[in-house]
Amino acid sequence: MNDRFAQAAAQQDWMVTHRRHLHRHPEVGIELPDTHAYVARTLTDLGLDVETHPAAGVTARVTGTDPNGVVSILRADLDALPVTERTGLDFASETPGAMHACGHDLHTAMLLGAAKVLADHPPRRDTVLVFQPGEESDRGALAVLQHASLDLAAATAFALHVHATADPGTVLCRPDVFMAFGDWFTIELAGPGGHASQPHLVGNPIDAAGEITAELRRVTAELSDSELVVATVTESRIGNTVNVIPSSGRLRGTIRSLSPQSRSSLIDRMHQIVADVARALELQGDLTIHEGYPAVVNDAAFTGRLVEQLEQLDGLSVARMTEPSMVIEDFAYFLQRWPGAMVYLGARGAGNTSFNHADDVVYDESVLTIGAALQLLVADGL
Repeated sequence: MNDRFAQAAAQQDWMVTHRRHLHRHPEVGIELPDTHAYVARTLTDLGLDVETHPAAGVTARVTGTDPNGVVSILRADLDALPVTERTGLDFASETPGAMHACGHDLHTAMLLGAAKVLADHPPRRDTVLVFQPGEESDRGALAVLQHASLDLAAATAFALHVHATADPGTVLCRPDVFMAFGDWFTIELAGPGGHASQPHLVGNPIDAAGEITAELRRVTAELSDSELVVATVTESRIGNTVNVIPSSGRLRGTIRSLSPQSRSSLIDRMHQIVADVARALELQGDLTIHEGYPAVVNDAAFTGRLVEQLEQLDGLSVARMTEPSMVIEDFAYFLQRWPGAMVYLGARGAGNTSFNHADDVVYDESVLTIGAALQLLVADGL
């Protein structure tokens, strides 16, 4: 196992170079033509056979030295976020309105580093390297799972995700539910509108939005006494001038839950909140739930074997999470098909206090070695 860490460490500078290139040139969504081409070219230069499809990712299969019929799948995500970077890094994004704020550039560089090692030092098990677009909101996992190289009956699946506020090198893990169910919602508000000097005559969608947002916070706190739930308004589009009460408005956001039961209870309460507030203000209110990602559910046996190996390694800290993360991840679709696990890898940069997705978040690049080494260990079979 320590040999794999040494092999990964030898690629640290190479991984940093690739990470910084990706960080400078982020692409958002599922259509990532330049990123696809960059990753495919890098893998081809390593001598690997590459499968690539537009808007559906890049995969490469590495033949193992002692295959047992169970293929190791290693997955990294490629897409950035629609965020304007303000880190001040000398390799900051050169693409206006796009940033690798979630750390997917590190994930890609780690898996490229693992690929470079495996090209010269093959894994014990047959291994498929998966580079997936569209993780953030486009269900890119479903597209990449159509690759011929992933037409597998027996396999295990592994992925890691950098954690911006956890100590560098700490591996955070748990069996069973690791990350939450996640859905999106839209609330449409409509009324007659009116003159700003006469707010007593008509309902104001802005007032309704404020009351709905406050009620969501109250109700999620109440429901979380039994099991943690989240309902967060992230977008508000209401009004466009200073002297008119708007006739319509729209709120959008996300909900998170840890079981189908808590999800259903939260959605029922949300419908009631929207109806009650709209009725009180003589407005029309409609809530639409857009089905999102299933929960990331780690296989308990796989997770146990992984933790057992990690705890034998010097200089690596393993922390067991007492509660699932309320983050969502479409790696869930991999784990619906094969047993496996996702873990967090602490990667807090010096002085960083921001979580993933913030426009000023900074990650510690030293964890590239650890991430690549973890992937190499899984490729050898647990």
